Amino acid sequence: MLGIILLTSIATTQTLAEESDLYVGLDIVGSSNTFTRKVGNVSVDADNDSSGFKLKFGTVQNEGWRVQGYYLHETYDKPVFLLDNESDVLNEFGLDIIKGFEVTPKFSPFIQAGLGFGSMKVQGYDRSSANEVSFKLGAGLMYKVTPAFELLAGIDFQGRSWSDIIVGPVTLETSESSSKLYLGANLHF
Repeated sequence: MLGIILLTSIATTQTLAEESDLYVGLDIVGSSNTFTRKVGNVSVDADNDSSGFKLKFGTVQNEGWRVQGYYLHETYDKPVFLLDNESDVLNEFGLDIIKGFEVTPKFSPFIQAGLGFGSMKVQGYDRSSANEVSFKLGAGLMYKVTPAFELLAGIDFQGRSWSDIIVGPVTLETSESSSKLYLGANLHF
């Protein structure tokens, strides 16, 4: 009985290894962002572009499916929160689900959805950091230069909901919508 379980385990592991492919990658990101700030019944929109990089670690599954974890380091052109001259760097961790559609062995368009959680240091409010939750949908193109190296380009449409922060008697609610363009590379191993 133990031998059958061991053989089944080895066969399953080998099948998963043949059908799975690990990769690491780097994307260079540029974003156009609109922040909506609400105090009471008054809302104000403000544009604030950003740029940054995304480090990824993922796996390719059957039929073009991928799952990847990421770390995003994003720097805004202007401070995000009004009282703070230094709140312009966001650090976000997240998970993306990607579906590729192979057109040729080298060329694949893809779609993706992702969920992220991030934090930014702030000063002058009731807390020292503002946290956010993000959801994104996107699409792009992948090109395999070699079996182990691929280039990609894409666009993501993302929404973020930031934690409320308080200064004196005022509560500031913040949300963000953005379109992110990126170029990247993945190295498979």
